[in-house]
Amino acid sequence: MKLASYRCLLGMDDSFHDNSVGEQHIDGNVEKGPSPIREVEDESNYPPLKTMLLSMLSIYFSFFLVALDRTIVGVAIPAISNDFQSFNDISWYEAAFLLAFCVLQFPIGKIYTFYSAKWTYIVLVAVFEIGSIVCAAAPTSVAFIIGRAITGIGGAGSLAGASVIMTELVPLQKRPKYQGLLGAIFGLSSIIGPLVGGVLTTKVSWRWCFWINVPIGGISLVGLLIFLPASTPPEEIKGSVQKNLWKFDPVGNIVLAPGLICLLLALQWGGTKYPWSDARSIALLVVGSVLLLAFVGIQWVQENGTIPFRIIRQRSIAAGVFVSLGLGAALIIPSFYLPIWFQAIKGTTAINAGIRILPLLLGTVVSVIGSGIVISKSGYYAPWLVVGCAIRVIGAGLLTTLRVDTGTGVWIGYQVRTNQFKLSLYVALTYFQIVVGVGTGMTLQQCAMAAQTVLTKRDVPMGLTIITFAQFFGGTISVSVCQTILANTLVSELSKKLPGFNASAIASAGATEIQGLVSKEQLPIVLAAYNAGIDNAFYCALAASSLAFVASLFVEWKSVISRP
Repeated sequence: MKLASYRCLLGMDDSFHDNSVGEQHIDGNVEKGPSPIREVEDESNYPPLKTMLLSMLSIYFSFFLVALDRTIVGVAIPAISNDFQSFNDISWYEAAFLLAFCVLQFPIGKIYTFYSAKWTYIVLVAVFEIGSIVCAAAPTSVAFIIGRAITGIGGAGSLAGASVIMTELVPLQKRPKYQGLLGAIFGLSSIIGPLVGGVLTTKVSWRWCFWINVPIGGISLVGLLIFLPASTPPEEIKGSVQKNLWKFDPVGNIVLAPGLICLLLALQWGGTKYPWSDARSIALLVVGSVLLLAFVGIQWVQENGTIPFRIIRQRSIAAGVFVSLGLGAALIIPSFYLPIWFQAIKGTTAINAGIRILPLLLGTVVSVIGSGIVISKSGYYAPWLVVGCAIRVIGAGLLTTLRVDTGTGVWIGYQVRTNQFKLSLYVALTYFQIVVGVGTGMTLQQCAMAAQTVLTKRDVPMGLTIITFAQFFGGTISVSVCQTILANTLVSELSKKLPGFNASAIASAGATEIQGLVSKEQLPIVLAAYNAGIDNAFYCALAASSLAFVASLFVEWKSVISRP
């Protein structure tokens, strides 16, 4: 009896449930009733192994390029602005991509529900390729910004679309292995993006950060056209154009788009281009918040909204949104700020800094692939999510112990003064990064697996879109917030310890330039202030990881293994 109660509390069930909120969809309507138990999947309904593998390989190539584009550009922005002599446009180089990506994510999720996943995905990959070519060949800053917006449109449906197509190619029980590879690619691209961008910008040209997408994306498109089987959408379009138009929730999207634009611009510009107290920053936050609240109200009163409440109120999806927000933030912060720490505090080059975060990459890739294989055998993804989030909290906590003199007395992740147990800086940071990477890898794709497990086929595309958006949005928010925290900490610390010192010049300087901007006497104080700013960024990662851990406890323990 106790065991049964415990399993009920966790949401465990040896049967495979189609929808844990107990809703059955009949002709587009919702009826309350017991959740049906899905029968064992007939694997003959899926394509042959060779077709599946070649299709998945093509998807992995395109997925890698879109995920890489998130992080490869940042390091190239100074060279781009110098080339175009367009310092005032810098904020738009990232904002153009983010705005297009976030605003169109949900409408494109609807398209996957009503139209062929194959052709939708192919068109989006082609759009991404066109945007990359425009960026690479851009003669002016305006043309480059247009190219970034086009890549954002293509990327908006490519990340979630990869998981949507996988549901047509791979049986659910075997899916965690291939979903794990998607997670490995996502983690790999997020971590190596700055390194690849730095090498291409330094050794060749910043334009190759975009030209590199053309041959790889071309291979992906050819593979998708040849090998990816045609698919039937979960819900086909029928009836008049006017009736079908309302299925895409035009009213909701008209409110959502400007709401997200205002919020994203506030996060991009607040504390950098404009102070947070500036009327423009406040206006963007207020208008964005009001519009997003209006969007929630619109979704509440209609069944076929952009984000149907039958999906978002499902326990695993609701918890998964918060897990994804936290993990999205927790993933991007170390991969963004560890290289900066190496360059600013330890004086390494950008390339060497990239090499020194390889343990983070190794831990992530090995863990995400290993967990996918084990989940395919055991069936349960929730335990891996909970344990991974807990390890992620520990790893984020370890990173907050980094100091300017780290390496003189670090033992198993903590600074202690002892002559018996000493590890070098690199060994200590290797340990830290492996802990972070293992936790990240165990969690990266589990929310996507939950969406595929607890939702009906009709709702899976939008469920995956919601999870993908939350993860991406979490990373976007965290970078903006941490940049503001770093700049404010620098100004605050230096103003207290070096009165009259131009702290703003240090805050706006590149990480590699700091040690050449101050005197030998001032350097220790400046480095301590910079370390404090990065330390506060790692505390943000700790907070985000803690949010993900708490939310992970509410994800149901469902099995991906179908049972008769």
